Amino acid sequence: MARGDNSGLAWNEAACGSGAGIPGFLSQMNWWYKERRKKKKAPANLAVVETQRVEKVELPQEGMRCDVFLQQRNPWYSRSQLARTFDEERVLRNGAPCPPGRKLHAGDVITLILPPPHEDVEEMARIPFEVVFEDDVMFVVSKPPHLIVHPTGGYRYTTLLNALHYRYKNPNPEITPRLVNRIDKETSGLIICGKTSAATGQLSQALEQREVVKDYLALVEGHVVHDHQIIDLPIGKAKNTEIEMLRGIDHESGQPSKTEVWVVERLGRFTLLRCRLHTGRMHQIRVHMQAIGHALVCDHHYGVRDELRLSDLRPDPPPPFRVASPYGYNEGDTDADVTERIRAADTAKRHEYEALCRGEVVPRGEQDRLLLGRCALHSHYLKMTHPVTGQPLELTAPLPRDILGAVEALRRA
Repeated sequence: MARGDNSGLAWNEAACGSGAGIPGFLSQMNWWYKERRKKKKAPANLAVVETQRVEKVELPQEGMRCDVFLQQRNPWYSRSQLARTFDEERVLRNGAPCPPGRKLHAGDVITLILPPPHEDVEEMARIPFEVVFEDDVMFVVSKPPHLIVHPTGGYRYTTLLNALHYRYKNPNPEITPRLVNRIDKETSGLIICGKTSAATGQLSQALEQREVVKDYLALVEGHVVHDHQIIDLPIGKAKNTEIEMLRGIDHESGQPSKTEVWVVERLGRFTLLRCRLHTGRMHQIRVHMQAIGHALVCDHHYGVRDELRLSDLRPDPPPPFRVASPYGYNEGDTDADVTERIRAADTAKRHEYEALCRGEVVPRGEQDRLLLGRCALHSHYLKMTHPVTGQPLELTAPLPRDILGAVEALRRA
């Protein structure tokens, strides 16, 4: 099934006039944008397997290279993936194979033939999430860890958004679930979703204007001294790393970022915190806690350990355990190699999380066992105003069994 024909618009010389020069061009472009808004395509159903994408070249793309045209519309495609698509003649221009450097003309129809999904598509029906609140225009869900929130990279059909479309849009095409806020793959907890574009827009605006209170619970390294503090440090892209998504403190060009922190419980060499976001930067809590010397427990990118084990609770603990990161490229790696390595690591971690939630022992050698194997961060509390009724909403999601089990073990120690 093609996911929405992005229909173009024929040139309307009568409506625009045939005036030459900049005024005539601006008049023509103004007409094009007005007509384009009238032809907004229907939202895609992310529960349906996509076999091809059909795009029509429009006036602003006149003269654009075909590979650039497709990269702009499919940013989740890496350059090597896109190059392979051209090599395999899965890009068609007006029904015929098209080279990547071909200059396009307004009215050309570009078809991108997609390969079969390498994921188990049926898994989207089994993805677990808890609905914490729901009415006709919005809902809030609690997400488990080890679940990406929306399609990206090697995850096209096994994300939270796919599962939401499967539950809501498949039986009722009038409903299109949209995410208002996002949390990281290993972070668990509350996510706001809209059922209508109007409700989603209002909720997103409230989030941007900082009218939504968002609190997280985080288990961090070390004994946090101050009962209450505000971390006000600018965040930008991390330096000296090949992993594009990583962030760091950047006093020169970083964005203003503020996190408010309260101590919930001190647990020996660890501390349970409540963190409130006053801004919404990528990895904000993780970067801020690392910056003040209290990285999140089991934060694979910003922390000191990848697993919390029972032996770490001893008076003389071993060095923090680290594993080789599945991210980044080894010599000779392709995009597919990295994707499969990440997916394999995610699957193993998810199975261990499920075992911990069932109360099972996950052994580490003969005399040790796993307490926690993912970043100890949980979206715990939301307070907002309902976009239609105007009534206040306060919602909570308790600590999941894996972090709660680690906290209980630390209390006993």
